[in-house]
Amino acid sequence: MIWTELNKIINDNNNFLISSHLSLDGDCIGSQLAFLWYLQSIGKKASVYCVDPLPQKFEFLKDSELISQVKPQDSFDILMVLDCSNVSRLGWDVANSGAKAIINIDHHRDNTKFGAVNYIDSSAAAAGEIIFSFFKDCNIDFPSHVAETLYTAIMTDTGGFRFSNTSSKVLRICAELIDKGADCAGIYDKVYSSHTPQTLLLQSRIWSTLTFHLHGQVCSMDMPLSILNETGAKYSDSEGMADFTVSGIGTEVGIMTKHTPDETHFSLRSRGKIDVGQVAQMIPGGGGHSCAAGCTIKLPYKEAMEQMLAILAKELE
Repeated sequence: MIWTELNKIINDNNNFLISSHLSLDGDCIGSQLAFLWYLQSIGKKASVYCVDPLPQKFEFLKDSELISQVKPQDSFDILMVLDCSNVSRLGWDVANSGAKAIINIDHHRDNTKFGAVNYIDSSAAAAGEIIFSFFKDCNIDFPSHVAETLYTAIMTDTGGFRFSNTSSKVLRICAELIDKGADCAGIYDKVYSSHTPQTLLLQSRIWSTLTFHLHGQVCSMDMPLSILNETGAKYSDSEGMADFTVSGIGTEVGIMTKHTPDETHFSLRSRGKIDVGQVAQMIPGGGGHSCAAGCTIKLPYKEAMEQMLAILAKELE
């Protein structure tokens, strides 16, 4: 990519707010922390604001406590939106943010290019990969803790290097990040293998809802949000469970639902035969990648599930 516009905006402005999508994941967290470090390292004033809280398993990342759920009262010049396909996914009123311009850096193919400057690379496995390219192309040297944030971003958006977006380029980048000080074994352990008792209890309850549909081609798990109070777990403790829904032999599409009495959120996964990104786009506000996507149907669980299964039945034909 040519980074001329991005560098000019950074050079010409002093105050930056960084933000990303609801339901924080490793990619949006790692990308935001990496860019926060960069802006502060060159003397800019920068902060991170996200509507949803940081999942506990990412607290090991340096400066993760700087991701705030309180929007700064101070004015800022530039809003940097990372790893977010459209402004509605931010969950806050960007239109009245007061920013002179929005910088939009993302890898989702359905990105609406809402920024004054848009750096969109749908071939990238993660937004963190794009940030790494920016650092490398611009000869920006970064410390080991930034290598860890970028490694976390890429590792999580490739499903621990299990998804089809795990290319040779991705592995070469991660090798460079390890050379820069990223502890690959330690990061994997903290993200995937370290759980609170409440998390394990929640996950056991979710596993108990495992159901197969459409002659075994679709597998689903279910999490009514009321279960959080029952188990003492957090919403973010279910992050990553959707990936297991597509692990069964013969399963083409996986569904993880999270719902209130009035609406149902779907996390969709695919082995590759069905483009779940296109399925999600059939629902207003939905979207994502071909093998991992999401949408929300404003109906109770039973009716919403019937609607989703009807869509998938047609796709599987």
